[in-house]
Amino acid sequence: MCSSADPRCPLVIIADAHISHSKGNAAAFFEMLTVLEQGAGDVVFLGDIFELWIALPRYEDDLHRAFLSWCQRQKRQRRIGFIEGNHEFFLAQHHPKAFTWCTHLAWWQEPDGNLFCHGDRINRCDRNYLIFRKLTKNPVTRSVLQGLPLGPMLAGRVKNRLKGTNQAFRKTLPVDQLRQFAEQRFLRGAARIFLGHFHQAFHYRGSHGGELYALPDWHSKGWISVVTDHRQEPEQGPWQEILPIWP
Repeated sequence: MCSSADPRCPLVIIADAHISHSKGNAAAFFEMLTVLEQGAGDVVFLGDIFELWIALPRYEDDLHRAFLSWCQRQKRQRRIGFIEGNHEFFLAQHHPKAFTWCTHLAWWQEPDGNLFCHGDRINRCDRNYLIFRKLTKNPVTRSVLQGLPLGPMLAGRVKNRLKGTNQAFRKTLPVDQLRQFAEQRFLRGAARIFLGHFHQAFHYRGSHGGELYALPDWHSKGWISVVTDHRQEPEQGPWQEILPIWP
């Protein structure tokens, strides 16, 4: 297993894949996971990997189970991290053993200073989404979904609601709030911040020498980000072009 403290250890970061049967993108995603098995290094999933993942009985399908199986196998060979996005629910509570680490919190910071964040809670002006998040990501909602006979139907409504909750805010990158978030985290020991959610690339170099990278999404063009040296910017591009040369 490659040590995360080793600056030579490759790190693959995947954000916003939005995998589902209806989108027809599952085969390509799992093909990429097969290629990932051939290299050394760690993998971090930055959330919204599935179009919808309610990690409760009756709500998971064959794609979720296949992904969990892959993670369980691969965490014996490499570190596998997962930070919940706004399209994942209760994953950290119900499947923690499938990953090296998995969190529902706003970010995860490694001892080496790498901080991973989905990014959906950074824009505090997106009040409608933040309210929606509080209403759906809590123990009461989890209990209702577990016991409700029509729960799967409700899950479909949640999925539709997610599509329209914050579209206007996704079109414009909240640069000022990203910078403010970055400076706060740099003061608390973060050296490099990697986040998704916004489906576009953005780089900010902080006043304290830290770096923030908003990463492109996998969903639109199959892009991933690979960090091979802590002093260089991530290499970004289609996974078919990057992974064949991944050591």
